[in-house]
Amino acid sequence: MLLALGVAIGSRIESHRPATTIATVTVESSAAKSQARRPAPPSRTTAVAAAADAITAFDGNVLLEPERLRTVVAEIASTESRAELMATFAAASAQTRAKLGADTVPAPVIVLRSVPIGYRVERYKPGRAVVAVWYVGIVGSGATVQPQQSWRTETVSLVWENGAWKVDSFQSSDGPTPPLSTAEAPATVAQLFTAIPRFKEFTPK
Repeated sequence: MLLALGVAIGSRIESHRPATTIATVTVESSAAKSQARRPAPPSRTTAVAAAADAITAFDGNVLLEPERLRTVVAEIASTESRAELMATFAAASAQTRAKLGADTVPAPVIVLRSVPIGYRVERYKPGRAVVAVWYVGIVGSGATVQPQQSWRTETVSLVWENGAWKVDSFQSSDGPTPPLSTAEAPATVAQLFTAIPRFKEFTPK
């Protein structure tokens, strides 16, 4: 269910290079989202930012709201992949709504969040890039699913189109998943559903 059920959209992408830090990605991600106001040329930096933005674009209730979901997919997808991604995410949205009990009464508290932790540029050439993003996501529903974390690597294939990086495809894989510290006891379900909604999501200015 996390990020459209892992954004399990077909792609033939393999990882080869060692991981590096994402320390500057949050800053560059904000810059990438300002491309309409301040166009930037294609580069490894803007490709990484676009890959991270593509993953976090589905946070909150986007997956649960078909109209918003179509708008997001239309914004991030390449011309060639748009129809396929639209269809895939529409199906994933319906499945996510069902599994999270989004239509139950009363409406449940639903948590869908993802945060990039690190990245690896797999391949880069002018106009095309492949970026693997390691991220942690949290999913939960007061109706059906206890809050839980999921660590995944999302490999995003990008093309430069009309002055911006656009997503050609995603490929999702498990982990790497670090263990929870033995000194930390997991919160109860009630504590999580009370505490998580009180934390606002970070959004670029």
